[in-house]
Amino acid sequence: MRGLVLLLPLLASAGCLGVPIHAKTKQKPPPEGWRIPHVWVDVPADDETTLRGIWADRDGPGVVLLYGSAMGIRGVIQFIEILHDGGYAVLCCDYRGTGYSSGKWWTSRHLDDDALALVRWVQERKGGPGGVVGVSIGAVAATKLVHAENPPGAVILDRPVDPRTVIKRFIGGSLGGFGGFVATLLVHPKCDVDVRESLKLAKTPTLLVLPEYDFIFPPEDVACAIAEKAPCVETVVAGGGHLSSHLVAPVFWREVVLDFLDEHLRPGQPPVAAGRAIPPDPVKVLSFALDGRRLSVELEGPLPGRPIEILAMGPRMNLLIRVEEPRARMTFEVEGSRAKRLKPLFGVRVVPEGFRTTTGTRRVTLAPLAEE
Repeated sequence: MRGLVLLLPLLASAGCLGVPIHAKTKQKPPPEGWRIPHVWVDVPADDETTLRGIWADRDGPGVVLLYGSAMGIRGVIQFIEILHDGGYAVLCCDYRGTGYSSGKWWTSRHLDDDALALVRWVQERKGGPGGVVGVSIGAVAATKLVHAENPPGAVILDRPVDPRTVIKRFIGGSLGGFGGFVATLLVHPKCDVDVRESLKLAKTPTLLVLPEYDFIFPPEDVACAIAEKAPCVETVVAGGGHLSSHLVAPVFWREVVLDFLDEHLRPGQPPVAAGRAIPPDPVKVLSFALDGRRLSVELEGPLPGRPIEILAMGPRMNLLIRVEEPRARMTFEVEGSRAKRLKPLFGVRVVPEGFRTTTGTRRVTLAPLAEE
């Protein structure tokens, strides 16, 4: 019940009511000394709104990156790095009314306006159709682009949500049936963004990326989307859950995402080698298991003589565990509600120093239990 009380403000601000569905968090710029050269730019969306963000230019085609709720620019710099390394100029701006952009705090009805303004800016700057990659709610911002006039040359929808039902499903998936029931009473489907309908009407090459399990975009919607999609829409399963983008990105984005963009934006050109260089994890995870509240991890030695961070990925939460004194075999006691939200456990990896998390990730410092 306490969790539901805390989430009532989110319900009251649901986009399906015609008011904001994006978390108005305090956005952060890329970290100082970031290796990707970039400049800050202002993109006019309408007479009263300017979208501000970063433009990482290079010789290749331009791509608009539309981030998910509460991610912000810093939350997707791993994705910007992969796209830029792969030969693409990247534009990533805060949505209206959030972060560094002006205008009123955005709703689902502004998503397509902002996305189209960013696409037109890239098309004018680079002289080609450009591409779009949208993640989660950012994929919703990209859905209408697939049947727009003068559309992008390639659109990637990575784990889209349905803005008409995302609040109800998120609350229900996080708090159980009662929370979902209350959300159903408070939130009404008044959005005009329909992912499935857009996939039926698509007329530009589109890649629909689906997770293995998604409590926000459930199997019945996935099956319908696949069954009714236009011939130009391809579908691929990325693995994991809705919050898994930054777990699978080191491989998936460097292979599937860049391959799709290259096929349609750089046809006949060899892939840019830097974009395909998959950085190894600092330490290889040999096995992992979650039994009740106990998370067991086996690592390949030798281990570094310093603290490490282990990212555990579940359907409703990611847990980033800092371990001061790592061992080859470790078992951690995970707090009950967190353990529940990690099940089923999709994957575990040791992440590089300075790894930047995004939506749904909790940072904790845990000591391994004493060896039995």
